[in-house]
Amino acid sequence: MNVFGRASHRWRKNRKRGVSPIIATILLVAITVVLAAVLYVLISGLTKTGASTPYDLGMAIQTPGGVIGPVNSPSTYYITLTLAPTAGLTTGIMGLNVLNSASVAQTVTAASGGCTNGITTFMTNCLGVASTGWYAVLIYTTGGTSTVAGTYSTVSGTAGWTNLGGATTVAVSSSYTIMIVSEVAYDNNGYTLSAFGTGSSTVSGSQYL
Repeated sequence: MNVFGRASHRWRKNRKRGVSPIIATILLVAITVVLAAVLYVLISGLTKTGASTPYDLGMAIQTPGGVIGPVNSPSTYYITLTLAPTAGLTTGIMGLNVLNSASVAQTVTAASGGCTNGITTFMTNCLGVASTGWYAVLIYTTGGTSTVAGTYSTVSGTAGWTNLGGATTVAVSSSYTIMIVSEVAYDNNGYTLSAFGTGSSTVSGSQYL
């Protein structure tokens, strides 16, 4: 009797045994879960819309401390600022604040009734506020002609962008300027104009007036 041959045959047979069905199932499930997680991360990264992209309005003073005299009573003040915004910034994701030296936001008021989208006579039609406070006029300049693209003011007590020619949002570029209209002289009196995001995107930018 070949005892050694039988032992060798039993060793080879044991060596060919695989993992149990239970362990195999667990391994397959684990591999599937890991692959699904990797695919989810890859797909979510590719389809990300950039909603959380940080933007900057990039403001600089163009015309400081302008004032309209007897046309309005009391006098109406205005300050215009040039813009150098981050590409992709729109009025749909951006709001504005005027803060005093104590960082208290000043009241946003309704725009002048004559300040409507598309007018080129904004220096007379957009100056004048209903009550003490401020509003902003977004002005688009091309070919030497400047027209109103919209206003940041209150409508039914809510501040936001209006008069945008029927569009829900406007892409802001360096072709635009912003004019701040107020019944209080903001220039060199400790006031700052700042931008903020109105949605999930971050919008920054501030300018001492």
